[in-house]
Amino acid sequence: MTQKLFIHIGTHKTATTWLQHFLGMNADRLEDMGYYYPKTGRVNHAQHRIGQAIFQRPKSAAPIHDIPLWQRFKREIGSTRYENIVISSEEFEWVHHPKVIRDFLPDVEIHVVCYLRRQDDYFESLYGQQIRDFKPRLTVTIEEQLRKPHPYLDYKALIERWSGAADQTHVRVFDRKFMVNGDIGQDFLSCIGLPGAEGFVQPTGAMIDHKASLSLSALEFVRHCNTLNFSEPYHNRLVNQVIRLDKLYKAVNGHKQRLLSTEQRQSLLAVYENGNKAIAKQYPHVTGLSGLFAPIKNDAVKFTQTHPQSEFELLIRANGLVPIK
Repeated sequence: MTQKLFIHIGTHKTATTWLQHFLGMNADRLEDMGYYYPKTGRVNHAQHRIGQAIFQRPKSAAPIHDIPLWQRFKREIGSTRYENIVISSEEFEWVHHPKVIRDFLPDVEIHVVCYLRRQDDYFESLYGQQIRDFKPRLTVTIEEQLRKPHPYLDYKALIERWSGAADQTHVRVFDRKFMVNGDIGQDFLSCIGLPGAEGFVQPTGAMIDHKASLSLSALEFVRHCNTLNFSEPYHNRLVNQVIRLDKLYKAVNGHKQRLLSTEQRQSLLAVYENGNKAIAKQYPHVTGLSGLFAPIKNDAVKFTQTHPQSEFELLIRANGLVPIK
């Protein structure tokens, strides 16, 4: 029996947390359908530690035969009766030499599944997540962040390096218009050869909420609070409280805002235009669009970021949400 290993590599900010909870919560259902979701390296339903074990080494291109975690993973999939193995982690996005996996598993068919989000959307969404997360707990404005290098937006380079290590690469666009029934769960199952999501449980909960986008006013408040260097437990409690209140705020505040102007978004997308077109040409079935993604719409007001308020005022506001002990 030749095993097939489906590696979902992200990218980040394409509902990866939701999808990983979906897969982990439905591991038994997947097994009923002939697919195995391994336990080795799992963190919060995703095999994050497996990807990290490769790219966090001093020599990321070195063979992985001597990594205990990968040895354990090989034993686990080798001892199962399932032909189809599925693993998921956006940490694989940072693996720059995926051929080491190919060399370590020479008798396994490797199928890569990668979701791509239009670069301006990805950049804004990742920026927001990096404000909410304790690490890196960003305090800079998005204009300052935009001036830094962002090689992760070069999807052509990402697809090329993973395609060189895979028997088959499944490229998908993170846009409801181009996903099966507008649903990433069903879309992913279709990619790995399953007909639908009947009988699968839908994930909900605090971890999913934490990954959801904040309104820009709420996000700006968290960015300002990040300048105070709160402890990790307090930061997380504060963000969770902001998320809870922001749900109420968004229910009554419907106007659409963006951190980047339409012109900034178009300029960012233009940098990667040729690479996106090359992917669209290689995978024409993904969207049928020559530029891979739907064009940018001028349908939002630019949100104006401000300088942080005085530390004392911020402390008072933060303490009003989560008392500082």
